Amino acid sequence: MFISVAQSKGLAPRGEREWDRIGNDFESIYGRAKHLWCDVRAIRDPEHVLFLQQYNINLYEAHQDLDQIYRLKETAVKWMSPRVKIGEHLELTPMPSTKNALIEFLYKNKERRIRIHQQEYWNKTHLQSMNINAEYFINPDDLQDNDCIVMSLPLHGTYDVPSWIDDLFAVCEKKNIPVFLDLCWVWFQHDVLLELKSPSIDTVTCTLGKAFPIEGFRQGFKFVTKGHLSKYDTTYSTNRFGNQLLIDLMLQFPCDDLIKKYSAKQDYWCSRLGLAKTNSVHNAIASDDLLWYAEHKHLVGDGVNQNFLNLIPLYENHEMVINFINQTNTGRFDF
Repeated sequence: MFISVAQSKGLAPRGEREWDRIGNDFESIYGRAKHLWCDVRAIRDPEHVLFLQQYNINLYEAHQDLDQIYRLKETAVKWMSPRVKIGEHLELTPMPSTKNALIEFLYKNKERRIRIHQQEYWNKTHLQSMNINAEYFINPDDLQDNDCIVMSLPLHGTYDVPSWIDDLFAVCEKKNIPVFLDLCWVWFQHDVLLELKSPSIDTVTCTLGKAFPIEGFRQGFKFVTKGHLSKYDTTYSTNRFGNQLLIDLMLQFPCDDLIKKYSAKQDYWCSRLGLAKTNSVHNAIASDDLLWYAEHKHLVGDGVNQNFLNLIPLYENHEMVINFINQTNTGRFDF
């Protein structure tokens, strides 16, 4: 409620989502404060925001830069290396959106059965909105020869890499099952190193719209099996303005930038609110009385884990909230 009031007075950052866009009247604030659970978006980190506000690009030179893709490849692989090791059978190409890459993968495998995990970002509701049906698997033993797999690492419902991931790759190699991986959450992880060298891995998508507040640019990159790219993929379908922004962001901020900046705040709020820390810096494990603010409550019908509290609104308004607590706490609340 306090953050919502501050937003209405222009004293706290508003987001790109409808529930962050409140008016000045109390009815508007009261009606929207409950939505501060905040779906997972990039933290509006002051350094990232300042970089974007001051960012300058020569549009004509970027448009004419035919060698840009080579710099994007070199920059991206180096930037990812503390968290992700890509197999030699994969090569990078620019990507306008993960959704497009997913549709391409599923079209290539349209004769196969689509398998997802119940804690998956690409959940049944999401896929059904695109007229795509998928079936759950629990562990690698459930997989069959005619399957293909769509999976995010870490899983959306646990924000952790499953312990059986290497077994999954081994089964997929044995049964010739192609795998699509989405890495959008990796940049929040405290401790992870993904070895993505299995020949079963067909596509790996990397969007930076969760690491940086650039979701509206709809720009990322993907790794696909070598020899499957055309001149259209590398030259004509790419947004060179977006590519240059990605290059410059990765050169300016390391892939563990969020971990370094917000680990202490995660510790603070977990301790102060009695929450359990997760391996992902942006959230905490919450008790059942906080399910109203659950990060995944819109996916409750899919069986996605609900016990996560998104800490991003607290990070973005940390000093303001701390000052408010210090000024108003008279012993009525146990802070």
